[in-house]
Parts: sequence; C-alpha cells; structure tokens
Amino acid sequence: MKRLATLLPLLLDLVVPTAGYFLLHALGMDDVRALTVAGSAAAVTTAVNSVRRRRADLLGALVCAELVLSVGLALATDSPRLVLARGALYLAIGGGALLASGAAGRPITYPAAEPMATKGDPVRARAYAAVWDRSAEFRRIHIRLSSSVGIGMLAYAVLRLVIIFTAASVADAVWAQEVPGIVLLAGALGLIRLQVPKLRRIVDAEEAALPSGGRTPHAAGTGDRAQLSGNRDSR
Repeated sequence: MKRLATLLPLLLDLVVPTAGYFLLHALGMDDVRALTVAGSAAAVTTAVNSVRRRRADLLGALVCAELVLSVGLALATDSPRLVLARGALYLAIGGGALLASGAAGRPITYPAAEPMATKGDPVRARAYAAVWDRSAEFRRIHIRLSSSVGIGMLAYAVLRLVIIFTAASVADAVWAQEVPGIVLLAGALGLIRLQVPKLRRIVDAEEAALPSGGRTPHAAGTGDRAQLSGNRDSR
C-alpha cells in the first residue's frame, strides 16, 4: 500500500492529462482548450499541495511553471501541437536541473530521498545527514542516479517533440508521446530500486556508529534498573 501511494501521483500525472484530453475533446472542446485544461490538472494539484505543506520543492516549482506556460500558450497560439509541446520544455528543465545538481556535487536525489530514508526518525536523520560527508560510495550512487535520470529526461524531451510534430494527428500525438514516458518511469524506478539496498546499508552503518547506536542511553538503563530492583525484591 505504501509503495502504491508513492507511485500514485506519478501515475496520475501520466494518465490524467491523456484521459482528460480525450474526454474533453469528446464533449466538444477544441484541441487547444482540451489540452490546456487536461494538462493543467496535475499542476493545480501540485500547487495546492505545495501551499498546504507551506514549502515548494523543485518539482512543485517546475509544475507550477508549466501551469503558467500552459495558460500563456493557450492565450497566445491556436496550435494544439505547440501547446502539447510544453511538456518537453518541462522535462528538459527537470533533466538539466538533475544533471547540474550532480555536476555541482549535491544531486537533487539526496534531499528528495531523505523523507523515505529517515521516516521521521531523528536518529536516522542524523545518520543520513552525516553519511553524505563520510561515504564516497553514498555520494557516487546519488550522483549516478541524478545523472542517469537527468539524461533520460532530456532524451525523452527530444523524443517527445519528434512524436508531437510528426504524428498523423493531435490525438495520435497525445497518446504516443506518453509511451516513452512510461518506459522512462519504469526504468528510473528500477534503477532506484537496485540502489536502495546499498544506500540503506551505508546509512545503517552510519547510524550504528553513532554514540550508543544513536539512541539515548537512559531508556535502556531504566529497564536494567527495573530488572535489578526486581531481583533484589525477590530475594
């Protein structure tokens, strides 16, 4: 269930714009407006979630920027293919940001993975923060992940443009452009899953190396004292 909850927003981002377009188009809406409304649904949801959390991460900022771009294109052009191409720009920006963060030595994947890696445990959070400076292997894994996904997103952006402007119709372009996205998502998730055991092992070792395993000693001491007291009473 937790894994499904993690993947659900990504799946909705793929399914809702496509299904929404065909539904709105079937109801008589023209291509430009149908693409704009359907494509903006995920952006609106992301914007609302960012407001609720009272913070905007890079993904939220990019999605909100896509929303603004979508509305601007809908007002400025009557070309549905140009409106549809906005997603390629969004992908290119995201891929470029991932590559740049990896080259700068602090990949986006590192802070993005923190909530999943620590699960709100303050001791785990200490270990996660410390392991970046202490483990070269940990840094290499995150840099490789960031670079690989970034390159994949840039390649998908180019392929998406090719599909959009060579498809026989707008309807064909809408569904065909999502196929490489599904492949990219599956590949990225598979790559991350392969690296998770290594990352977990490194963080586990760092947590174990913290004083008293990172836990406060009085909790264990209380139990020991209670057991000693019980032994004395039984005598």
